[in-house]
Amino acid sequence: MFFGLADLGFILRCFGCGRVIEDLTALKCGLCGSPLSLEYSNDYISEGFKGVYGSGLWRYRRLFPRIPGEFIVSLGEGGTPIVEADGIAKRLGVRRVYLKLEYLNPTGSLKDRGSSLMVSMLKWLGVKRIADDSSGNAGASIAAYSAKAGLECTIYVPQHTPIDKVAQISMYGARVVKVSGGRSETSKAILIDSSKGIFYYASHNWSPYFLDGFRSFAFEVIEQLGGKLPEHMIFPVGGGSLMLGAYFGFMDALKAEVIKEVPKIHIVQPEACAPIANAFERGAEHVEPVVERETIAGGLRVANPPKGDMILKALRSVRGVAVKVGDEEILDGYIALSRVEGIFCEPTSATVYPALKKLVDLGVVGSDDSVLLPITGFGLKDTHTLIHALQHASSSPQHPID
Repeated sequence: MFFGLADLGFILRCFGCGRVIEDLTALKCGLCGSPLSLEYSNDYISEGFKGVYGSGLWRYRRLFPRIPGEFIVSLGEGGTPIVEADGIAKRLGVRRVYLKLEYLNPTGSLKDRGSSLMVSMLKWLGVKRIADDSSGNAGASIAAYSAKAGLECTIYVPQHTPIDKVAQISMYGARVVKVSGGRSETSKAILIDSSKGIFYYASHNWSPYFLDGFRSFAFEVIEQLGGKLPEHMIFPVGGGSLMLGAYFGFMDALKAEVIKEVPKIHIVQPEACAPIANAFERGAEHVEPVVERETIAGGLRVANPPKGDMILKALRSVRGVAVKVGDEEILDGYIALSRVEGIFCEPTSATVYPALKKLVDLGVVGSDDSVLLPITGFGLKDTHTLIHALQHASSSPQHPID
């Protein structure tokens, strides 16, 4: 099935060689192997900002592909609140800290923004059976939206995936395939099975539609803060869809003159798996794969992110910085967010706390600045780390609330 710009409002373009891709089910460029993204005309974006209505992600449907209403698959995603974190701001010495509570999406994580748009598009294109590889949140989200859409769904997970996330995936009726090893081995396993043609590989790390759904994050922040954007935003990055999608959303708003400038966007990765931060430190243009090691921030264990070069380019274009944090720092942030702000998130989300602390110490974020931190996943998705964190809180003299 082929639709052109006049039908959908966008074209698929390769990040690497720039060519237009006509196959709307493609995940990468057939010539250079680079990832794809949706490209909209300036007129389409300008008119789209004038036509918002309703609530949630699909409030901005005129800024997304023209998918017929009967194919839209929604569980009420988007529209997540922003709260002020006065205690964290005071503790870390900045003027204002905002938390955008992405864990209040329907399946408890940010991934629902991507799943809603991707599954809607695949349903319209006539796809019936899909599969993805995931450490948990994306798998649970895609499983839920597949159930709503009536699609058969299989999720490949690493053996170390928290049982809480595996149970959630299974509850939505998806088939779970556990793979020995980490994220890298899991990706290899699904690629082998995908080559057999038994399902469509609905990869949240490769799909341009999954990425595009995260533009809604930027649109919401602009509306919720009345266009008065903070100077800085810090994103946890594994595959990087939220950070990159938000960047594209802010750039769309800039082109449409909805905002005057884009905030400085920074990223954080765990020391155990930091391919993009490593490339940033080296001043490199390309991200090299790393050997993933154990970390409590399991959602960020992406050793070879497909969109790594795109993220690196976007990061530098907005004068952002990449930092790395260790597990002890993440635990401190995990506990501090809970006990200072009442925010119970999963460890992946908690990386933003030590990242902000480092950026303050480096002088990147000043005392007169404001910062927005996305809280990407709910704490009950990883109760094993929760128990570990409580033990850490009771035994450590460096506990952040002492």
